[in-house]
Amino acid sequence: MSLENMRYIVIDRIAVGELVGDRSFQSTDFPNGQALAFLILGKSVDFPINKRVAQVMIKQGLYLLSRKEESHDVLVIDLQEAPLFDKRSDSEALLLFQKVIRFAIKRWEKMSFTWAERVLPNSTKGLLFPFANSAQVPFRITFELAPDQRRREKRAKGEELLVYKCGNEEGGGAAEEAGTTNFKKAIEALPEAQAACLKLKDTHANEISTVIGVTRLDGNQDFPQVGDASFEEWMPLLTRAQRDFIEADVVAPHRIEGPAGTGKTLSLVLKCIATLRKAHQGSGAHSALFIAHSDATRRNIAGLFQPEFDKGIISADGVMSLQSVKVTTLQAYCAEVLNTEISESEFLDRDAFESKQAQLLYTLEALDEAIETHLPTHRSFMTAEFIEFIEREDRWVVAEMLQHEVSVKIKGRADEDETKYRKLPRLAYGLPVKNDGDKVFAFLAFKGYRKRLERAGQFDTDDIILSALGQLNTPIWRRRRSREAFDSIYIDETHLFNVNELSVFHKLTKSESFFPIVYSADVSQSLGDRGWDNETFDEAMGVSEGKQGEGSSTVFSSIFRCSPDIVSLAFSVTSSGATLFTNFHDPVAAASSAFTYEEEKKCALPHYWMLGTDEQMLKKAFARADELSSELGCAKADVAIVVFSDGLFAEAEKLVKATNKPVETIKRRGDSDVVKRARQGGRFILTTADYVGGLEFSAVILVGVDQDRVPPKPSESQPESLNFLSYASHQRLYVAITRARYRVEIMGLETRGTSSLLATALANKLIAKS
Repeated sequence: MSLENMRYIVIDRIAVGELVGDRSFQSTDFPNGQALAFLILGKSVDFPINKRVAQVMIKQGLYLLSRKEESHDVLVIDLQEAPLFDKRSDSEALLLFQKVIRFAIKRWEKMSFTWAERVLPNSTKGLLFPFANSAQVPFRITFELAPDQRRREKRAKGEELLVYKCGNEEGGGAAEEAGTTNFKKAIEALPEAQAACLKLKDTHANEISTVIGVTRLDGNQDFPQVGDASFEEWMPLLTRAQRDFIEADVVAPHRIEGPAGTGKTLSLVLKCIATLRKAHQGSGAHSALFIAHSDATRRNIAGLFQPEFDKGIISADGVMSLQSVKVTTLQAYCAEVLNTEISESEFLDRDAFESKQAQLLYTLEALDEAIETHLPTHRSFMTAEFIEFIEREDRWVVAEMLQHEVSVKIKGRADEDETKYRKLPRLAYGLPVKNDGDKVFAFLAFKGYRKRLERAGQFDTDDIILSALGQLNTPIWRRRRSREAFDSIYIDETHLFNVNELSVFHKLTKSESFFPIVYSADVSQSLGDRGWDNETFDEAMGVSEGKQGEGSSTVFSSIFRCSPDIVSLAFSVTSSGATLFTNFHDPVAAASSAFTYEEEKKCALPHYWMLGTDEQMLKKAFARADELSSELGCAKADVAIVVFSDGLFAEAEKLVKATNKPVETIKRRGDSDVVKRARQGGRFILTTADYVGGLEFSAVILVGVDQDRVPPKPSESQPESLNFLSYASHQRLYVAITRARYRVEIMGLETRGTSSLLATALANKLIAKS
């Protein structure tokens, strides 16, 4: 029988449990998920062999049943009355199927439903709204929870469910009659189908299942942490896109992109290891460079390579093996390139992120001095718009935009030359300098900033990077390049580097015309430059200079870290910011959660608490942290309290000290050492939105997310600063939300009101509000 003529699908309870419990069936990025999508769409009968589930075609129905024992709880999908998968893509069909069978298992196990799943009062009808995070919200799937009730009441041995309708119409409600023609045919043929599946047990008794089980039962970890598995253990758990990316040869600059939680860093590390292993197998020398953005992430990534070092397959110094990898930060590497001793005190900070924070403080001081000293005499040469911007706007906002101008334009493109700077065009998303007078004032502020560095005897990140870039553009380096440079380069979190920093990488490859550079990017997490796009990345990585052809990219879409509800909330936040800039990239729009049903049991709809005072809000946050730790059965260190303003963070630290709460504080981005210390000491995590990137937790509590705080209210409504503040706030909220696996709780002040960034989520019921 052809699948094209399929009228119904029957799934029993055991098969449902297997299909919702195996991660490889959650996404079409896995071969098993793709095969299941093809099966329900009628495209193929080539379904993976499974120890517990078999599929048979009887008459005009597809049966997915247990191959070990009969189950009398069954779900029937009437494809004639409810053409659920018509004109659906593979991923949409799999999503709908998974939503339907999860509704069924919740019904069978007497579990509570979400707002998108409901049983109509005083009826036998169930409703499912599968597209909770899109414009297709009205689309609904209708269940009959007691089909053919009069006839089946005495005959049925289990609980039978029927999907009999789908569409955008509301339908007839509780009194609506479900058509049962195909249901009766499905039930009549069920014994024959069960017998056929049970026979398959003997036929394939010694066959090894090709289904990949990925549930880890060690402690509270349902999926291995990045450092918990070796290269060999990770490979079977990867999606098709991840595996293809890792196994492909590096022949041109290659970008991997995707939302937070899709495994970009892990894939980058595994690709580096795979490349070095290939060289090892071929007995060829290979030197790789792996660049992390901050020192904290460098330590984490270096730990991932340790099993390879221990095996002697690759080395960290090129001495013990011909295949080596150097794991470092860009700032540290450039300091080495300068071949000059730079003492610890001469760095603003060894950590790139902390260094940029120190730059901002110096920039603020220089800005205040320039406004006081130079503005009165230069006012007549400047535009009224720029004067109004620097006088009335929040000083931190102006300082951050000036810092960006100094790094990218004055230092990066003008070589600290005022004449060159005046000739450069304005940055599309930068400081709103309109004429030469505006640029002269900005340059005077830069000179004040440089004077402060000189007085302190320090160098900022841009000084070190640009000086190293000069050293890499000399005849000496060009002659040494083929011997001392790298065979391949891997860059994590490329979106956090500015243009100056990215300009270094294509100088570090052994060839001047071949750039084996692999890098990860999620523009929505960018803390540095606004305005990143594909062309800018490609240009910075040397694609335009290369002769090997165009660079390529791989997009990851299966989110492993976050629950479906958290993915929906993140989508709402990013999509509400999509109109801020023409190049705003929404990484979550095409993504989906790869959570299993067991993981979803730990999840709940994100919650928005509105409290009376900041003190009440902080106390509530710590109380909820304690409760969530108990509810999820996780360590206290798996619950993070993320604060959204510096003043509120200071108040939180005072509260911790006064009440002696068990808390570790993160003050460096991605500092997993603090998390490890907290886990050992049984403590919660307290941090800010700027430092939580690169980490993950079972639950996060976001504190201070309310009107005029996220985004912060500027002193005057200047378009540049409003856009900048809104962009930064969307980014910080997105990063903080996507740190959580199971739960997100958000807190704000009732007197301030709801944050505008959550308005869409509240309107679409993606978040509950108290």
